[in-house]
Amino acid sequence: MQVDKITLSSVWGMDITCKHVKNNNSSVVVFFPGQNYSCELPLLYYTSKSAYDAGHDLLLLEYGYQSARKTFEESKVDNLIQECYKTINQIINNYENVVFVSKSLGTYIAGKTAELFTTRSVRHLFLTPIRSAIPLIEKHGGLVVCGTKDQVFHENDIEQIEGFSNTVVLRIKDANHALEVDDLCQSLEILKTLVEDSNRFFRL
Repeated sequence: MQVDKITLSSVWGMDITCKHVKNNNSSVVVFFPGQNYSCELPLLYYTSKSAYDAGHDLLLLEYGYQSARKTFEESKVDNLIQECYKTINQIINNYENVVFVSKSLGTYIAGKTAELFTTRSVRHLFLTPIRSAIPLIEKHGGLVVCGTKDQVFHENDIEQIEGFSNTVVLRIKDANHALEVDDLCQSLEILKTLVEDSNRFFRL
């Protein structure tokens, strides 16, 4: 495994450093973290392991405000999208296939970033999306994983995206926005289910 660092200056006043994990592949999976959910936390960590085991290269993004240890400001979301675009653009021409995996706030960022790559086709795995990502899910399609007791993505939201012809929705019964339930062992089973579905997704 070869791990390179991609560095970019940020409007948040601190350089962003993102990990580029090379697996000698022609496809790359880009990971978009949540607002307070880094790529080191379980859902993205194990999904990235699944992608690597399937042979893909990885790009693990970090947002500028995260690097600077500052609070996310919605007014700067366009800066966030541009910084993700610039980071990905440093490597994208090395790859034939591109996949975006995103969590929570990252589902919106990933959808908007994909729009900037006008000549590239991007596959998407959306984990626990937020409501503002719904039009982007409709536009791009992909696999969506969400809990039926998500505090920010409700039943009517799930039903809406289930109506999209280009989207497959995996409902996790009783799971919250972290895809967890009250019972620890059951939460681990949910994580196992996610890994199994990720394994299939990354091998398509």
